[in-house]
Amino acid sequence: MLRILVADDDRHLVELVRAMLDEAGFESVGAHSGLAAAALLEREEFDLVVLDVLMPGMSGDALADLLHQLKPDLPVLLMTGDSGDQFLRDADRPRLRKPFAEHELVGAVRALLGLQ
Repeated sequence: MLRILVADDDRHLVELVRAMLDEAGFESVGAHSGLAAAALLEREEFDLVVLDVLMPGMSGDALADLLHQLKPDLPVLLMTGDSGDQFLRDADRPRLRKPFAEHELVGAVRALLGLQ
């Protein structure tokens, strides 16, 4: 089963995204900050990471930059609201605009994993 890490400082959103992914047949793990996600990524293997752009401590795009250096083959999907767009350094990075529908999330995840 493919494992996906979901990180957002909004605990409710983490659980909602995890429920969507689990229902689609993925195994998901949640983190409530960029630093917590980084710690999980050091000790566990994931097939994809879904990160909120704006998180305290370590932003999603900063963690995505680090992952690009350390694990260049690990796909990353960024989630952003309107206010998060101004913080994205790389406009070419895959992202979902909040709020999004379940089919948008699952479609983006499947595409990044090469499952479509």
